[in-house]
Amino acid sequence: MTKKSFVFLCLFVLCFSFAYSQDGTRAIDFNTRSTGRGGVSIGFFDNPSVMLTNPAGMSFLKNDMLDANAIFMVPPPKFTNFKKDASGNTTQELLNNAVEGSKTLYVLPSLSYTRKISDKLTLGAGVFTTGGMGADFSLNHELYKDASGYIPQTYHSRFSTVQGGLSGAYKITDKFSAGVTAQLLWASLEFKNPFSMSPLKMLGQMNAQQTFGQHFAAPRDTTNMGLGYSEVTSSADMKELNSYSFAGKIGLAYKFSEKFTIGASYSAPVPLKFKNGISNLDMSAQFNDAFGREVVNVMNKYHISDPAVARTIVMNNFSALGIDITKGFTGQYDISDEFEIPQSVGFGINYNPSPCLRLGFDFEWINWKKSFDKMKLTLTNGTNSNINILLGQGGVGQPDFNVDFLMNWKDAVILKFGGEYDLSKKSTIRLGYAYGTNPVPEEAAIPIIPAVLVHHIMAGFSYALTERLNTNVAIEYGLNNKVTNSGTSIVASEYNYSTVELKNMLGHLSLTYNFR
Repeated sequence: MTKKSFVFLCLFVLCFSFAYSQDGTRAIDFNTRSTGRGGVSIGFFDNPSVMLTNPAGMSFLKNDMLDANAIFMVPPPKFTNFKKDASGNTTQELLNNAVEGSKTLYVLPSLSYTRKISDKLTLGAGVFTTGGMGADFSLNHELYKDASGYIPQTYHSRFSTVQGGLSGAYKITDKFSAGVTAQLLWASLEFKNPFSMSPLKMLGQMNAQQTFGQHFAAPRDTTNMGLGYSEVTSSADMKELNSYSFAGKIGLAYKFSEKFTIGASYSAPVPLKFKNGISNLDMSAQFNDAFGREVVNVMNKYHISDPAVARTIVMNNFSALGIDITKGFTGQYDISDEFEIPQSVGFGINYNPSPCLRLGFDFEWINWKKSFDKMKLTLTNGTNSNINILLGQGGVGQPDFNVDFLMNWKDAVILKFGGEYDLSKKSTIRLGYAYGTNPVPEEAAIPIIPAVLVHHIMAGFSYALTERLNTNVAIEYGLNNKVTNSGTSIVASEYNYSTVELKNMLGHLSLTYNFR
């Protein structure tokens, strides 16, 4: 093994090990040079990470190159929502007023290498932290309170993707090239927050005529003796969910001249099947609230004035249904989840009015609507018999418990504009702007998935430290954007008339080594 190959292999392994523990939102681009000019990269061929945006562009790289890149960001999301009245209707009194999420530093590293095998064939290898999302809040929830007031709940999410593999580009003619990238993708997912669902998902049978879900949903009157819930909520802590899959991209590049190049690319959808996760469920607060409603129902129907007598009757009723209150309502489940990374199509151009000035434009369409319609959660092997009885599924030897986490995302279009100017033979400045339509509809906006940015402004600078080594820096600012639910949330009633907002400041740094 040559010294150059050994150094590359060590860096490759180091980057993969480091990237394994990181996460963040989907980046505008994966290279500091490209980001500085607005993320323009599909028709702009000047760095190894083109293998992730348009692998055909590797054919027009002038040198064998090694690029080590890192993105640093601290996104501060905010959330606002309102209190509910006794009937569960939204009031005008704030429950959480512009609460800011934790300022967590995310680091997204990548490493890429390209080598010209011949005049026609160029190969590449790379590992990239391609994105994800995450947020951490401490928020009030109407269900979680005691005599002294609200008990703040943890709202936490992490979704990260890292992919690495090989790329190849072949010059069909001196001006036209085709390329392909094939990579192994690893993804991790975790959520911790109050999780709400329709009470009708509780399929445990109370009697021949009624399930627990039907009882919880029935009106609160002396005829139905229902509990009047439109949703039931448990504290959920889902973690250790991992998925391995394959990601593929194809690209085309055409170099009309030194002044004008174009490119096009397609990324295939990547199915994610998360398995072997753990979900800790705590329905204690929900059951305590339901128990209180049952006591009131009994007191009203039988004209009982002593609450203690009514509580004894309710406890005996639950015992007759197999529910042992002494076992509590906390249990652990095995959990799996399914959704996918969306397919995308992109087109880009690069025009050089002069040897010192280069301008570019990218267009990208991302098919979020198909991929982020919902997450399909499956819970099995529940450890708490009380929860299993209520759900009627999910326990050991029982059918799986399936629930959909609705998202209803919309397809997005991203437009990128940018350019760069050589101040000297050693230094280059860059400016850019990117506009991306927000894929998150207002009825699905929630604080732990604050992916609502629209406008990005970027600037960058490069300096040649030596004849072969360049350092590149860029700053990216995602302008603050708000999404307000003006009606009913499809996720949970706590998000009715709520507002999710996000801004983001990112720093980009890379070193590029030209071998020849």
